Amino acid sequence: MEKEIFALVFIALLLTGVNGCSTQNEKEVSTVGLTMTFVENAPPASVTVNKDFPIYVDIKNAGGAYVNKGAAKFYLSGIGYNLEGISTPLTNSNYLEKESDFAESLVFARNAKWTFELQNIFILPLLLTSCYDYGTVAQSNVCVSASNESKICSVTGEKSVKNTIAPIQISALKEEVSGNKLTVSFDIENKGTGQVYIADSDCDKLQQSDINEALKQKRVLIAIKTEPGFNCNLESETAPYGPIKGLSGTTSIGSVECEKQIEGEDHLTPFTVILQYKYRDSISKSLSVLPA
Repeated sequence: MEKEIFALVFIALLLTGVNGCSTQNEKEVSTVGLTMTFVENAPPASVTVNKDFPIYVDIKNAGGAYVNKGAAKFYLSGIGYNLEGISTPLTNSNYLEKESDFAESLVFARNAKWTFELQNIFILPLLLTSCYDYGTVAQSNVCVSASNESKICSVTGEKSVKNTIAPIQISALKEEVSGNKLTVSFDIENKGTGQVYIADSDCDKLQQSDINEALKQKRVLIAIKTEPGFNCNLESETAPYGPIKGLSGTTSIGSVECEKQIEGEDHLTPFTVILQYKYRDSISKSLSVLPA
């Protein structure tokens, strides 16, 4: 079922990217995905031993990719054994529209309670971590030419790229001609505040600091949509991620190179990069626990 969800997200990203979803210039585009906010006074700034209090969180999809129901998990940690009445992890119960003004509320506790007797004020640091499926579509045009001085288009200079709103983005797309070979290179960057993992990573295992799952960090699924003849230096979709040449696979955060043997007349051609990944981010709030 999880692989089917990834496939549906991939198709949705592809269709929205090609058909002109809301995109902005790379230098202006926002780098957020899902946002999290503790609801005011839930929890309050201070609580008293054996007194009930709520913990609510508003989540919002501020980015440019859809999030399917249940495709995001939220973990409340730092609670220890003395804070009772907490439900964690929680998932999104609604389909989250991209660039939405609607916030879904997560109820971690209606009647949380600190039960250990205290003699002095205790500061409890609450950490809220999100882990969710997300994606980026980046669009550009490249010049297919054996000459830097083509009258049709220009090979030289950095190309303009339009990214959907997302924490992982494409930048520094450039071209280079050597003989009859054209090389297109670009950078994949994490411009958000969290960590990126390969799309099939297990959020529960990441939360438990599983060593094998942690090795999937700084990797994304990638697909390039452009005219025939291009081949990119990628890696296979399964560990140990051996090198392959093609238009789909996985790659690490960093630089990617694609090549094409030049044939025919000079022309511009669309170049679209589609990325899928798990994204993990956190916010915190300190809670003062007062003696009864």
